[in-house]
Amino acid sequence: MKDTNKNCCAAEEAAPEEMQQVGALPWRIAKNGEARILLVTSRSSGRWIVPKGWPMKGFSPRQTASREALEEGGVIGVLSKAPVTTYRYMKRLDNGANVGCRVAVFGLNVRGTLVDWREKAQRQRRWFSLAAAADKLDDRELSEFVRTLDAASECLEPPTGATGKKSALDEILMLRR
Repeated sequence: MKDTNKNCCAAEEAAPEEMQQVGALPWRIAKNGEARILLVTSRSSGRWIVPKGWPMKGFSPRQTASREALEEGGVIGVLSKAPVTTYRYMKRLDNGANVGCRVAVFGLNVRGTLVDWREKAQRQRRWFSLAAAADKLDDRELSEFVRTLDAASECLEPPTGATGKKSALDEILMLRR
């Protein structure tokens, strides 16, 4: 079996002038059966984003996405085996330059939320409905992806508990597991 973790974006490689990042789209199903997405604020502008960061030496893209979710959002869970989407955005670097970034986003089915985490004092985190998360995200491509999740989740049956049926987001975000 081919290892897809070595190059997380083989299908959609970053352009030469783009920098590559990896991120996580943390999600869960609330007790009422509603799908929820966790967003965090950026440290610089305070806008709502998904946890993401630069690739780390010695870590696969999946491991990096998991670590970013833990550090930035204080959540742990089960990651999809491959990215569920990619999106582009403009990043302002510490030196003031703007650079294009392509982010490979892994789905993260959240299993635990920490009370204290590394960047708690630097960020806010909040659970949103799919529609509200799409509205809060400034990154157009990522927002459109979340809107497709919202539309698709309406077509799938909600989890029924003991029947063992998968939730709508399991069906969509964990397909590549």
